[in-house]
Amino acid sequence: MTTYTNGVSLNAKRYNDKLLLNVKTSGHPSDMDFESITPKLEAALYTIHSPYAGLLVDISEFEGWSMKSAWSEFLLSQRLGGEFNRIAIYGKSRWQNRFIRVISWFISADIKVFKRKKEATDWVMSS
Repeated sequence: MTTYTNGVSLNAKRYNDKLLLNVKTSGHPSDMDFESITPKLEAALYTIHSPYAGLLVDISEFEGWSMKSAWSEFLLSQRLGGEFNRIAIYGKSRWQNRFIRVISWFISADIKVFKRKKEATDWVMSS
């Protein structure tokens, strides 16, 4: 069994007129991890002016969370989910896909789940 470092990381890149934010969750992130990433996400979205914003969420190393951290993630998705044109989720577990389907009910962006990171990146960057 592989053990991953717990946490959430963010990487922002600009491609011509497109902004791609890459969020990676690993292990069992805490509610504090989600709370600490929020201002970084907001800063990337609101200081890098772009007509197109895509979000790539890598949950390939995500192992689970507490109810409190799940609630923090849900609140974050409610707060910022509408800022993105497309959200691509890269992960390998069926239970993750079910959870993502529920979250997609509350977000206006196009959301799609992928098993391969390259396919996820290609889709989220296409418009």
